[in-house]
Amino acid sequence: MGLTLRFFLRDLRAGELTALFLALLVAVASITSVSFFADRVRQALVLNAHQLLGADLLVSADHPLPAEYLEAARARGLATAQSLSFVSMARTADGAQLAAVKAVGPGYPLRGSLRIASHAGVTVVRHGPPRGSVWVDPRFASLTGVSRGERLELGDASFAIAASLEHEPDTGLSILNLAPRVMMHLDDVAATGLVQPGSRIRYQLHVAGDATAVGAYRAWLEPRLTRGQQLQGLEDARPEVREGLDRAQTFLGLTAFLAVILAAVSVSLATRRYVERHYDGYAIMRCLGAGQGQLVRLFGGQFIVLGAVAGLLGCASGYLAQALIGRLLDDLIGTPLPQPSALPALQGVITGYVLLLGFALPPLMQLKRVPALHVLRREAGRPRARPLLAYAAGLIALTALVVWQTGNAKLAAYALGGFAAAAALFALAGLASLQLAALAGHRSSFAWRYGLANLRRRGHANTLQIVALALGLTAILLLAFTRGDLIEAWRAKTPPDAPNRFIINIQPEQREALLDFFRANGLPEPTLYPMVRGRLMAINERPVRPEDYAEERTRNLVEREFNLSFMRTLPGHNRLSQGQWFTPTDFERGALSIEAGIARTLGVKIGDRLTW
Repeated sequence: MGLTLRFFLRDLRAGELTALFLALLVAVASITSVSFFADRVRQALVLNAHQLLGADLLVSADHPLPAEYLEAARARGLATAQSLSFVSMARTADGAQLAAVKAVGPGYPLRGSLRIASHAGVTVVRHGPPRGSVWVDPRFASLTGVSRGERLELGDASFAIAASLEHEPDTGLSILNLAPRVMMHLDDVAATGLVQPGSRIRYQLHVAGDATAVGAYRAWLEPRLTRGQQLQGLEDARPEVREGLDRAQTFLGLTAFLAVILAAVSVSLATRRYVERHYDGYAIMRCLGAGQGQLVRLFGGQFIVLGAVAGLLGCASGYLAQALIGRLLDDLIGTPLPQPSALPALQGVITGYVLLLGFALPPLMQLKRVPALHVLRREAGRPRARPLLAYAAGLIALTALVVWQTGNAKLAAYALGGFAAAAALFALAGLASLQLAALAGHRSSFAWRYGLANLRRRGHANTLQIVALALGLTAILLLAFTRGDLIEAWRAKTPPDAPNRFIINIQPEQREALLDFFRANGLPEPTLYPMVRGRLMAINERPVRPEDYAEERTRNLVEREFNLSFMRTLPGHNRLSQGQWFTPTDFERGALSIEAGIARTLGVKIGDRLTW
């Protein structure tokens, strides 16, 4: 072990291992920075499960909940509280702002607490705002310029802004909330006139109490849940947050995987150079009596030490990077994050060793075949490379890392298939370029002719380096190009004459007043589309149930309410892909059209009968 460490320090000082060391460090740091931060968020979800729900159990629906749900909870001695949430425009003296309104009743929150800032300073309370007043979060105040004591209008009612809402328990990660929060008393909702037929409102029943009683209530409630109703407990708190976190971690994991690709290329090239430079030393030690097994352990031990040092420093770098990310996102997250566990560090170290095993071990094993004769006849003693072994080992290592990092074999297959196709294309282009360069060199000067001919003589080795560098550049440019392409694709799909303003939720009695406003101001008369909310109940008399569909997207689609519109003439920007527009007879029979993408998702075709 002492000799291994001396050799390691000597090669490190001489720069023999610098490129290899930096490649491993970057790979480990990239993987651990993502894993550390995701681990912190996951721990926050688990540790704050009570506060993420604001209760022990949360029943929510897109329609008013039956009264028996509340009565059954109270009959079991459970504490209850009710709330509802919706999005509406909040008007101030200087304008209007879209707000996420939350109306809470007595007892809210059952778990956790609210933190507000008022004239008395920042205080922690266990109740919502009193009647006639609202609390607004700091983001609403900064967007509208309002302050405590001013008035705010919601629908037909006016409220005094009594405090700044600094924290509420069941918001989850506020990075997912697009509109700033306005909190009001549940009994004030009726005065606003905002709850109308077709309004998009989320009704919630919060339940808390003894674990046994909560479990019994859940067992009673689950078989009674109907379409549009959801039940969330501590073990499945905030599923939308978990789903978003999983998707974000997968994307960030693939981003970090690009760094692993670069590291793999660097490890392969650096190890090859290292092996070639140690042929002579290996042969001399063979002449001095060292056996093959002893020398393999010597050089293999150096790489084990290298992996340990690079892994530990890479984990430290990843930890510092995630700490910086957490600090930058602190205002957006709004929830204290605990320290990460040691698991991401273990993942980083394993990543480093897998890279060494897949990309450094095959070339390193060539040293085992260097004979002592290499000292006298160097050209005869060089071992022949086994590229198939090296490529197979590298492919296996990369496959294992991608599947492990993404947790999705299909996604891993796409990523690896893309890079494999790119590598093959780069190899063909590299060989062709070397051949063309050599032919062109015949007409050049002496130096160029022999230089280009030398490139062709080492065609396989040079092609390998071309492929490695091309893959590295591909990984570097992929993210930059992807971002630009996504934005450009989105812009390309937006027609030049697309509207840039929309007015929604126009009530029937407001229609003429709105049109008069446009006429009075010399503006073109807008096109108004009627809109109602409806739930799909059956297809061809067969009841629609979310569990009948395999894909999660389809299950979510049939679970929610659809936006339904009706009109006599086909809008000019719509195009019929199948069938024909309605005749007067069709209107009498209740015919309908459906968007092509939704029809494919639901498996609906022309002639089917839908029940709403």
